[in-house]
Amino acid sequence: MDILRKELNAIYSSQELYKETLDPKDLEECQMIARSVMVKDNGCTVITDASCDHCYVYIGALGRLLGFTESYPIAKDFDSSDEDIIYNLIHPEDLADKRLLEYEFFKFVDSLPGEKKCDYQATCRLRMKDVKGNYIIIDNTTQIIYPSPNGKIWLILCCYSLSPDRNWNGNISPFIKNNHTGEISEFSFRDKRQHILTDREKEILTLIKAGKLSKEIAETLEISIHTVNRHRQNILEKLSVNNSIEAITAAESMRLL
Repeated sequence: MDILRKELNAIYSSQELYKETLDPKDLEECQMIARSVMVKDNGCTVITDASCDHCYVYIGALGRLLGFTESYPIAKDFDSSDEDIIYNLIHPEDLADKRLLEYEFFKFVDSLPGEKKCDYQATCRLRMKDVKGNYIIIDNTTQIIYPSPNGKIWLILCCYSLSPDRNWNGNISPFIKNNHTGEISEFSFRDKRQHILTDREKEILTLIKAGKLSKEIAETLEISIHTVNRHRQNILEKLSVNNSIEAITAAESMRLL
């Protein structure tokens, strides 16, 4: 379950990095930075290469708390721009809000000239499930670490570390910070999360949960089966799930129903 995957991938694709000559040494330097931050914080760091939908994950001793059983540090490559190995442990409500924050962040930095893209950082707090199945609080930051030669979004650093604040205040405390001026833009995504699905999609998903078939839903709502099936497909795409059972679970976890 990962909302906005399509929208975020569209931002990456719009950079048209295939038109540029990218220096692999820049990627190597970013990987070294990610490893250094991981060692310093004993947390988890991720480098996302927006040019090829690939990410590199580095996991320090925090991995023991999160249930990774391998020796530390761990380095993994994934043919995806998303660090699913970590995302799967984030509380569904928090993951939805994190993705909403990332979307706002990448839209914002995309509008900036290349030399300004690295000035900003998206910051939040997340609940992540530990090896015992309990949620612990993790601090998370996301920033552009290297733009492309033409000033596009290219190499992205995402960091996870244990938060010193163990008291959950009910939201991920999302904001975007200018690391040069200290200027902060705060956000609240509770309302936006409620509008991930339209009222009609929620209505249809509720009927699916009640065991209704598409034909029965169509009759109940006085719409065509084609329209019902189109809504069902939209629900699966929006929640990045494979079937209706997963959609119901995801929507309930995010408190959309």
